[in-house]
Amino acid sequence: MLMGGRIRLWMIAASSVGLVALGAVSWLSYRSTQELIAANQRLVQAHKLIEDLTALHVLLDDAESNCRGYALSGKADYLRPYDDALAQLDVTMQVLRHDLAPDRDRSRQVQELEPVIQARLDVMKELVQARTEGGFDAAVRIVRSDRGKRLSDEIRQQIAVVQNEERNDLLDRERESRERARSTILAVGLTCLLGIALLLAASIVIYRLNRQSEKDHVALQNAERIQRTILNSAAYSMISTDTAGVIQTVNAAAEKWLQYKGAELIGSNVSSVHDTSELQSRGEQLTRAMGMPVPGDYQALVTKARYGVADEFECSYVRKDGTRFPVLLAVTALGGGGNDLAGYLMISADLSEQHAMRKMKDEFVSIVSHELRTPLTSIKGALGLLARGVTGALPPKAGEMAHIALTNADRLSRLVDDILDLQRIESGRIAMDKRTCDIAHLMKQSVESVHLVAEGEGITIAISHCQASIKADRERMVQAFVNLLGNAIKFSRRGNGIEFAAERSGSSVIFRVRDEGRGIPKDKLERIFERFEQVDASDAREKGGTGLGLAICRSIVEQHGGRVWAESELGRGSTFYVQLPLAEAEAVAAN
Repeated sequence: MLMGGRIRLWMIAASSVGLVALGAVSWLSYRSTQELIAANQRLVQAHKLIEDLTALHVLLDDAESNCRGYALSGKADYLRPYDDALAQLDVTMQVLRHDLAPDRDRSRQVQELEPVIQARLDVMKELVQARTEGGFDAAVRIVRSDRGKRLSDEIRQQIAVVQNEERNDLLDRERESRERARSTILAVGLTCLLGIALLLAASIVIYRLNRQSEKDHVALQNAERIQRTILNSAAYSMISTDTAGVIQTVNAAAEKWLQYKGAELIGSNVSSVHDTSELQSRGEQLTRAMGMPVPGDYQALVTKARYGVADEFECSYVRKDGTRFPVLLAVTALGGGGNDLAGYLMISADLSEQHAMRKMKDEFVSIVSHELRTPLTSIKGALGLLARGVTGALPPKAGEMAHIALTNADRLSRLVDDILDLQRIESGRIAMDKRTCDIAHLMKQSVESVHLVAEGEGITIAISHCQASIKADRERMVQAFVNLLGNAIKFSRRGNGIEFAAERSGSSVIFRVRDEGRGIPKDKLERIFERFEQVDASDAREKGGTGLGLAICRSIVEQHGGRVWAESELGRGSTFYVQLPLAEAEAVAAN
């Protein structure tokens, strides 16, 4: 440990010194290179300026030669090269202005040259015009004035001055460029030597640390092997993904349950082992619950975990052969460096046995409930006859007991009927007689079914319907709405009102039953749709009911391709929603 600590300290010190030296030499090398590049650019600019000035002089001579040729001969053939020379002269002047804009001295010299050039061009134009309009004698008079010659001499002199100055600068810049090149070569050489020295020092240290690194690597491999053994021996499926939902690792349980090899799963998206319709449904559910759009893909699995919310829910896994099995899935976000998100860990437990037990329980309940019907009918009939005094007048105490027995027999009979209804609906043994139903008439019929109960409790029901129709089993949908309205009446105070409304939403219609009752806690908004679930355990005694009404309502709605959910605020009432698809013709028109 002591030796390794000294080596590391030496390595840190040597690296620090080397980095500082390397940085300094690299900076000098960079500066020298930049200066060399700048010097070369100045050389190129100087050569270009000399060439442009030479071209300017040649163009002026060319224009003047063709102008004189036209003046002496009167032939129009001289005018075309004359015009071309003037056009090229204009372009050359524009290039000079642009290139010399950063150089104030040279720009000033060109600006002083421009009026002289323009004056010479004016003389040329005057000569051409004189020859065209006044003939040979008029042109001779302009030539004899010597104005053009004086201007040409002045232009030639000024161009020569600029070119000489630029050639002198060019010699200085070439000398500067050579010096910069030598400095750059020296800096690069020093950098290379320093790099070689550092490389040798690092090689020595790396060699000494390599043996320790090999030991650490073996220890890490052993730790990974132990971790893999633990994961593969777990009785849970474990799948890890990156942030995009791409599977990174799977354990042995996941391979066995899903009937895939690890190599087949790794690299694919985790949504491939899930039911597509379930993902879509969960995405819609999270969109409503979180108030933000959640796509119906892998994000429906990880959105809550991404925001640090513990997430555990039931869903289905899809095996390689296409068969499905239920799992309880827990999703956890995996952290990377700092607060960065590295991916997700999905741990699932197989619920096949629990679901099989539940099915057996449901079948048992169904059989028992069915077998209870016959004796219950006899008991109710006998108690009814006894309570009405058919067998003779009963003493007051016996009559009261017979009435209590009859009331509870009726309640037990309703419970058995509800259990059988729910069992038949969920098992698909009840065929839904779906026909086109007018929404307004369906709502009116539902309210009429609970009208007397509402009046007895002093509660009013306000209906607000829309002009549309759905394809549904009328009796079953009325049963579902009666259950919702009955619950609203049961938990409303005398004098309260209930709203029963319907409105179109795209290709579906949303029914709404709103009351002003005590409300439902948020943690029970989903559970109340399960069997025998009530907000308060005392409700069964005080309010009556079996705890199956909402479960029956949900089963009926889902059989119609719809969904039901609730929203509530404690102390201010609850709202139950039922969303159903419109009849096919109206759905097509809505789209």
